[in-house]
Amino acid sequence: MALLRPGALAPGDTLAVVTLSSPGPADYPDAYARGIANLKAAGFRTVTTPTTTGRAGWTSGTPRQRAEDLNAAFAEPAICGIVTTIGGNHSAQLLPYLDWKTIAADPKVFCGYSDTTVLHHAIHHMTGMVTLYGPAVIPQWGEHGRPFPYTTSHFHTVTTSTTGPGPIPVSGYLVHEDHRTAQAARRARNTRPAPPRLALRPGHAHGPLAPFCPPSLRLLAGTPWQPDLTGHILLLDISDHAYGPEDFDADLTHLRQTGLIRDPAAVVMLRPPPGQDATAYADVLSTHTRGGSYPVMAGMEGGHVDPMPTYPLGVAATLDTTTLTITEPAVIARKDRTGGI
Repeated sequence: MALLRPGALAPGDTLAVVTLSSPGPADYPDAYARGIANLKAAGFRTVTTPTTTGRAGWTSGTPRQRAEDLNAAFAEPAICGIVTTIGGNHSAQLLPYLDWKTIAADPKVFCGYSDTTVLHHAIHHMTGMVTLYGPAVIPQWGEHGRPFPYTTSHFHTVTTSTTGPGPIPVSGYLVHEDHRTAQAARRARNTRPAPPRLALRPGHAHGPLAPFCPPSLRLLAGTPWQPDLTGHILLLDISDHAYGPEDFDADLTHLRQTGLIRDPAAVVMLRPPPGQDATAYADVLSTHTRGGSYPVMAGMEGGHVDPMPTYPLGVAATLDTTTLTITEPAVIARKDRTGGI
């Protein structure tokens, strides 16, 4: 299937802010408000949907309501991009109700991470559209003061560049504090020097990027929306602090046995969450990749550890030991700049 690249973003463009799983804006209204303000400060207009700030138990709305909001955002010509507010664990409920023809008819920047894995891979599998595994409104755009410049700079590069964005920048620092503590103190989260990227098996590889959170990708196994990731550079995003190496081991076992991550071009593990034993995760990854000849590395920027680069799903990239380079653009030039609501 041919790639469908969304149109590049530009100052003044309108972004739809959507909540597709956990009711983050209802749970964290202050961080949500900061995120909206910071998106506007970055030059974007924002619109919301009926379920953006809603709550229906542990989600923001019924599966059909949330899907209808996403369909509507893709259908509206004045909307140039769609950004999720937060992750969760119930994005898979939307899949039977998504309008694939509408989504494919007007590709847009669609950005989020964690549980949004399900929608990224289902959309790409069904339409060929490039989606973006990157910052969400509450955890990244909603930082106190301002979002981390590394995060916003790389988001800007990937969503505006009509040539390959190039190497993923090395971040010399990482955030080692959860949101709750910093928000209670009404300050930015603390950082510390970042450990270097680690080559578990050096080598060179080329292939399309496939970023995902393992427990979320597992929800696509055996469904009509299961992707084929053969020959991809897999980017494994370790979930939050409640997700341990034993969970990672179980998920990789399931993903391998279902064929979802069979025969990769390379495997890259993003940074584990603060407080977790990075060596334990690396040991699990080494065990599961032992029989391959492809490159394997750990400690790449992104995922559930800030600052966060933006990884486009489906575009070509190269891995040279610990340097990951995006060699193709995620977006194309957009002729119509009349948009605004």
